[in-house]
Amino acid sequence: MSAERQAAVTELGRAFRRAFRSLRSLRGRDTHRGDEIGHAQFELLIELYAGGPMPAGELAEAVEVSAATVSGMLDGLTEADLVERSRSESDRRIVVVKLTRRGRRKVEARKAVWQRRWQEALEGLDDEELRVAARVLERIHGIFCEQQQDD
Repeated sequence: MSAERQAAVTELGRAFRRAFRSLRSLRGRDTHRGDEIGHAQFELLIELYAGGPMPAGELAEAVEVSAATVSGMLDGLTEADLVERSRSESDRRIVVVKLTRRGRRKVEARKAVWQRRWQEALEGLDDEELRVAARVLERIHGIFCEQQQDD
């Protein structure tokens, strides 16, 4: 590997670690004040917004946390009237979760804020640069998936 390529790979690694630490920090600040929900709980709401009602177990898989963790987060979201839980009509053992009207409004409001942030942060990059960045992130994702399989 050339010195220039090694420097570019090192720079990418540093940028990825900074972004990862920022995301981890954001998730770690999930302290709840009043009507505010944490980032991890918001990820559940986003999944429900995008995919519609789903079983709690499927929701846990989608956000890559344990069913017990999702259950605890859903307790708070239910209490805040952001989601509703009900038993599946076809299999009463399965708990199906769906957004309430209030939950949908909460997601739409926060999505608007984040879309603005993304647009501002990515201003000046053309479509091809964004596609390349997405491909790079997918390859990095693959590295971590391979690592999990090796462990």
